[in-house]
Amino acid sequence: MSAQDKKRAKLVDVARHAGVSPGTVSNALHNTRFVEPETRRRIEEAIQALNYTPNIRARQLRTGKTNTIALLSSLPLTIASGASKLGFMMEVALTAAIMALEKQHALILIPPGENPLDRVSFDAAILIEPAENDPQLSALERAGIPCVTIGRTPGTRTPAPWVDLHSAATAGLLLAHLQAAGTSKCALFVGNIRRTSTLETEAAYRRWCEGRQLPIIYYLNESEGETAGYQAAHQLLQDDPEVDGVLVLVDTFASGAVRAFHETKTAIPERMRLVTRYDGIRARESQPQMTAMNMHLDEVARQAVTLLFEVLAGDSVEKSSGLMPELLVRKSTQR
Repeated sequence: MSAQDKKRAKLVDVARHAGVSPGTVSNALHNTRFVEPETRRRIEEAIQALNYTPNIRARQLRTGKTNTIALLSSLPLTIASGASKLGFMMEVALTAAIMALEKQHALILIPPGENPLDRVSFDAAILIEPAENDPQLSALERAGIPCVTIGRTPGTRTPAPWVDLHSAATAGLLLAHLQAAGTSKCALFVGNIRRTSTLETEAAYRRWCEGRQLPIIYYLNESEGETAGYQAAHQLLQDDPEVDGVLVLVDTFASGAVRAFHETKTAIPERMRLVTRYDGIRARESQPQMTAMNMHLDEVARQAVTLLFEVLAGDSVEKSSGLMPELLVRKSTQR
């Protein structure tokens, strides 16, 4: 053992320096119980003065905990990332990883479609956009693994704690913008899986249609990705050539729809206006760029990690408010 190791401060040294019990230091470090701000300040000063570094490996051996959080997505790979391997899930992952590390936990990214419990061990999980009767969420519950979700779990009175994505309000903003941009007849493209974002968007669209038009809704197979949007756009042009606006909930579908409109020389936005929800790489690199929503996913991820640690601390929590998305107007609706 080196001289440096011999001199390394221990948790009891921090407790003695701060004038508190070792248990109070542990609670402050791991956020397992409430610690008074003044006490926490003394502990932080003691940590700085003694250059204390927690022995993570020793604690893992003692408690049986892995100090890892799994980030899961209920959405298939075709939607969650795509060919670029960038997207909604990866944008959430970066902020979540930083937040987790600050709390001495590592974040592991589970590819969509995999059953994580078959491959790795982890202490808690964050699940993106759960479906009704989501099999991943059910597996976590059976294993007794705490989980919070980004987006509310539909179809249950007691959903897992969640961060609100404000799907109904988002749909309302996009539809109001389409109308203001000159859309006289609007269609809706949504996925065929029951998620809160899908259900709330469809409900908002049906309300918007009242007194204006009959609803025109296409339910797309999520696993088909861009191809589903491409085929739906071609079908729309055949079924109802008077439609001049479309809300495409999933950006993957929107990319396919844009390709179909280009192929049929359906000019965007002169002949067809198009909006989507997530302002990701697909929306920004589309030609023309798509009007979309800044979903503030960094804040969503921050709230998800905070909520999860409240659950781990035994607090009774229901949800976090998220942050209201912001409309970003681009050339897909600007003449």
